Amino acid sequence: MGIDGSGKTTVAMSLRESLNRAGISCTYLWCGWRGFESWLFKPFAAQTKYAMSRRGNEEGIATAHEKIPFFDLWMCFDYFIRVCPALIAALLKNTIVIADRYVYDVILELHSDASTSQRFGVWLLKLFPEPTIVFYIKVPPELAFARKDDIPSLEFLCERDEEKQRLLKELSVDQVVTLDGTRSIKELTEDALRIAIQLVT
Repeated sequence: MGIDGSGKTTVAMSLRESLNRAGISCTYLWCGWRGFESWLFKPFAAQTKYAMSRRGNEEGIATAHEKIPFFDLWMCFDYFIRVCPALIAALLKNTIVIADRYVYDVILELHSDASTSQRFGVWLLKLFPEPTIVFYIKVPPELAFARKDDIPSLEFLCERDEEKQRLLKELSVDQVVTLDGTRSIKELTEDALRIAIQLVT
């Protein structure tokens, strides 16, 4: 986990390569949410992605919330049927599954304060296994903002950083390891690799 520009995907893929070289069966899964992608929700996909591409992710999702009835429910269901079967299959075949983003990030997309959104978030959490460990790549929002050109604003990153850390505390996720995202990819991978190997040996 981490804010946009923290290096999540780069570190995750580097970790997969290092684990495979160490002889540990491992696979990588992108478990985020970027619009309706499951086969069941194809009719929603074009409308949501169009809104997100025209208005940016945050405003685009807000627009979809307004136009699609029970959007939060459909979003949770779409995420479940796309990610959960793939996750279970990966867990059966591999010693380690690296999830780039996870259900916690998706819950943050349910940005509405309505009680229905909160209930859907709790429901979604119960359907997914709690990860053995969560690596949170902590990087100053200013640095992350400079790394990517598709982030709405620096204020957006600051808010997301606070939201992600607060969510992890509220959920009482047992194993959260904070990695210093200002360090090199090689150093971050080495830190994560050492911890991952300890988990399986």
